[in-house]
Amino acid sequence: MTKESFLRGAVVLTLASVVSRVIGLVYMIALPRLIYDDGMGLYQLVKPIHYFAAVVAIAGVPVAIAKLTAEKVALGSREDVMRVFRVGTALMLLSGGAVGLALLLGADWFAVRFAKDVGVAKTLALLGPSCFFLALSAAFRGFFQGLQCMTPTAFSQVVDQVVRVVVTVLAATWLRPQGVEMAVTGIAIGFVAGEFTGWLVLAIYYALRRETLLATITQKPRHVPESIMQTANKLLSLAFPAVVATILWPVMQLADSLLIPQRMQMAGYSPAIIREGLGHLGMALTLAHFPNVVTVALATSLVPAISEAWALQSKRLVRYRTQEALRIALIFGIPSCATLFVLAKPLSKLLFGYGQVAAPLAILSFGAISLGIIQASTGVLQGLGQMLIPVRNLAFGVFVKFALNYYLLVHPDFGMLGAAWGTTISWAVIALLNLGSVYNKVGRAISLRASLFYPSLCTVFAALWMYLCQDTLVHFIREGAASLIALLSGFTLYFLFLMTTKSLTERDLHLLPLFGKRLSRVLYAWGFLRS
Repeated sequence: MTKESFLRGAVVLTLASVVSRVIGLVYMIALPRLIYDDGMGLYQLVKPIHYFAAVVAIAGVPVAIAKLTAEKVALGSREDVMRVFRVGTALMLLSGGAVGLALLLGADWFAVRFAKDVGVAKTLALLGPSCFFLALSAAFRGFFQGLQCMTPTAFSQVVDQVVRVVVTVLAATWLRPQGVEMAVTGIAIGFVAGEFTGWLVLAIYYALRRETLLATITQKPRHVPESIMQTANKLLSLAFPAVVATILWPVMQLADSLLIPQRMQMAGYSPAIIREGLGHLGMALTLAHFPNVVTVALATSLVPAISEAWALQSKRLVRYRTQEALRIALIFGIPSCATLFVLAKPLSKLLFGYGQVAAPLAILSFGAISLGIIQASTGVLQGLGQMLIPVRNLAFGVFVKFALNYYLLVHPDFGMLGAAWGTTISWAVIALLNLGSVYNKVGRAISLRASLFYPSLCTVFAALWMYLCQDTLVHFIREGAASLIALLSGFTLYFLFLMTTKSLTERDLHLLPLFGKRLSRVLYAWGFLRS
């Protein structure tokens, strides 16, 4: 386990995230069959409280630990690296312990005051320890990410998800005879088991490999070490904007849950139509966020990589890593946009069973590009220490979202689709603002040929193929099977086109763990791949 390139680290995290999401999809299919619709309703009451508890527990410190650790590595101070980790862990013990105790001791109060249902009190109490172990894991993840070693984070993420799903299913099945409220506590037991196991994996990695990792740091002439209070102040100052940004994203979603019922009732829509529309919009948003799995991992890997380059005062390295990150974001974002637009209706029917999801999904498909740019550019700006800039841009995007929702939802030409347009436009605004900020700090960060022109050209051909493939096969096989074939063959064709234009190279494929080099040799022999 050694230091990885930031792109290889992003690939490792992406693969782990995909595996976790697939396991999570199976979990969400099985859960309603175990706790029924009443149990799912109780679970929905708990989710917002658990989300905000988790946000407060980790308090944005993992990003701060990763950034500060990367800077200390670049400066060649093993002592400072360990001080950052110890102080960061202490902060996580305090915040995680406080949140854990608050949920454990105040479960009845939270159930009555926020969930409005005393039946979720036991579930909330059990979620307290899970937030504590989540905070401990966050400190270790920040440490490993700061050393640009993403394998422990990826492995613990998958193990956490597997244990969580297995324990939840077993616990919910075992507790179901005692009533639906007890069955729902099985979810909390699963969270505790998953978070504890994830932390244990990271702790074992740390115990076994700490000295090896620290040995890779090139010691440089000693400088005056920071005090514990100075390190804590730096971590907190870096962490606060990250917390605000984490809270602002669900605030943006409040524009839908608060304004849609109010504004659409004023426009004369019935409550039944509004509920159906909200359901279709929610399903479309779930699918629109899926391509983001690549850029979330990319941003996680990018923060320490940019921090290291900035600490070394290498503007050339900062610009190169920024260009690579935005190139990968666009290479995946552009075809994802086309796929969600072209296959909106068949994918909606296949995954959700409702063709009405296609209309908002086609609009939200354009957000696949914006979200990728937002994630990558946020990683760059955070790596540069400009933590407040992404928050400011996000806050302006939230304002745009509320304003557009307020106007478009009552417009007769938009209705419920006004919310989808509001989301898409607000994402685009945030992406453009972030890009402008990156340009001001780094310079031109996007290669027009490799990042925009060739991926767009290849996407046009692949999208035409997907449309014709879907339209033809649907006459011979089921629509779901036709959609899957069109999707897989279209993306295969897209990446083959990218290789022939040299937008995707042998070096890129080598980033894939286990089979990357073997695959590149095969494609090179067939004439698709070039050095």
